[in-house]
Amino acid sequence: MDINFLQEGIDSLMYIGIKLSPELKLLIENSLITLQTENRFAGVYFWGRVNGIEKDYYIAFGYLSDCLKDRKYFFSTDGYQWLMLPFVQNAKIFQATIVCPEPFYGDPSLIRCVKLDPSFECDTNQVISATLPEEIKLKEEERLAAIVFIITEECAICPRGALYKLTDGRIVQNQMFRGLNELQCEDLSYYQLFRLPRNNLRENLSKRSDYNYPIDFLDSIDNVIPNGQSFSINLQRNERLVVIKSCLWLGMTFFHKIHSRKYGFLYIGDGKKNYDLLFMA
Repeated sequence: MDINFLQEGIDSLMYIGIKLSPELKLLIENSLITLQTENRFAGVYFWGRVNGIEKDYYIAFGYLSDCLKDRKYFFSTDGYQWLMLPFVQNAKIFQATIVCPEPFYGDPSLIRCVKLDPSFECDTNQVISATLPEEIKLKEEERLAAIVFIITEECAICPRGALYKLTDGRIVQNQMFRGLNELQCEDLSYYQLFRLPRNNLRENLSKRSDYNYPIDFLDSIDNVIPNGQSFSINLQRNERLVVIKSCLWLGMTFFHKIHSRKYGFLYIGDGKKNYDLLFMA
């Protein structure tokens, strides 16, 4: 959520139960303005909060020139002092993060031992071989960085047209974006994932008759598996507000004020994925 309208954005989500105290909102807003100034970021966003037993983790990110490629993530346990999250590249860290059954504690230096599932391989002679479960020492700081990355990749949202791809390849905020209208806001194809695209560009463009290359390069959320179940959309016509909630990562919520540039997403949860979605009525 952009810090330029942080308080207004959080207030828009109050009716679905997302609340932060006025003191905490003001503290986070001021500390992130300071963070932006010190790092010379072009933009800073409040990502949300991952709940812990002893302490909660507040997450934010900023970027220098490209709002998708240049992101740097930060965490704080008090909403005032921000520390940079490590960049995780080890695939086993992500595997251990997904299967770790323990909740976050609130201590970045805490180390937990997580057993990965055994892997099975089949050779050319159809002989199946298995490896023993591997035990990974998972530091909570790395686990936090991994879960933030995964949630952002799978369900962070922006409206179609909010981001613009320049001829030099940089992705920036679209200054000409004026918001979705009443008809567009109810269509999931007008919402895109707020991260680098995974699908082929031709595939994304071929799905629209009114495609526009600089704004339709991102993946739309109507193709997220399971189709039609991953997101729940709610429209508040009196408030001229649309709210989309992720059904895979409970706690991730997106809002957009119709006919305005104001939009954002916010995650407040325990960092657990909803694996029961396919069995829910």
